[in-house]
Amino acid sequence: MTIDILICSLNKGIVRVEDVLQAPQEGIHYIVSYQYTDERYLELIPAHLRERSDVEIHTINGKGLSANRNAALSKATADIIVFADDDARFTPDSFATVRRVFEEHPHLDVAFFKASTYTGKSLKTYPEAARPITALPSDYTISAIEMAARRTSVQGRISYDERFGLGAPFLTCGEEEVWITDALRMGLSMHYFPIKVVETSTMLKRSLVYVDAGVQRSKGAFCYYTMGWRAWLHCLKFAISGTRQGYCHFLPMMRHLAEGIRYLRK
Repeated sequence: MTIDILICSLNKGIVRVEDVLQAPQEGIHYIVSYQYTDERYLELIPAHLRERSDVEIHTINGKGLSANRNAALSKATADIIVFADDDARFTPDSFATVRRVFEEHPHLDVAFFKASTYTGKSLKTYPEAARPITALPSDYTISAIEMAARRTSVQGRISYDERFGLGAPFLTCGEEEVWITDALRMGLSMHYFPIKVVETSTMLKRSLVYVDAGVQRSKGAFCYYTMGWRAWLHCLKFAISGTRQGYCHFLPMMRHLAEGIRYLRK
């Protein structure tokens, strides 16, 4: 069972990609989708990356993490795909774990795992037991770097919504929630496994919902994506609750939530 590791990088981040790679292994291939906003960044591509036969690099002039992930997925050819950022670090048995899970579950389309910081601290509070994902989880959030999928289940069938995500001009997060919502609507078989497979330095953007306008707009837009007109009521309740608890001021919060709803409607 072959695995493509889809590494997304932007500008100076390309110098970190070498740290993502493990020693060459049979059946493991790395696809680097490198976005740049100025041609001078192309000079930063490490020569060693070009020398490895198990690494291929594709350059894209532009930015936007969702677009970058879609581009990386379009180049995949392996049985299994794993999304990674340029600050990801895999454990020694990560790929063996991914293979085993899909071999033991032949009808599984998507598997979700656990991540930690470089110091071993859990990235978030994860469920303790394995379970199927039949609805968007309410007790924890899922990140793309925790995901592995059968390529034929997702390639050409589902993509990241490029209106959402890091680098998007207005909705700076929420792309994972939209992706999972689309996957659920398609009826993909998805399961969570409480096994750590990756480490990262990334701070979760969505945790800034009470202080970041882009995150607030993303929340409003995602509510509209899943609820339609009922998003207005949900966002109103959220803004009131946050204000009462002292987490935010009502008017700025509600304004940004509403901007997200209107943006998606248009």
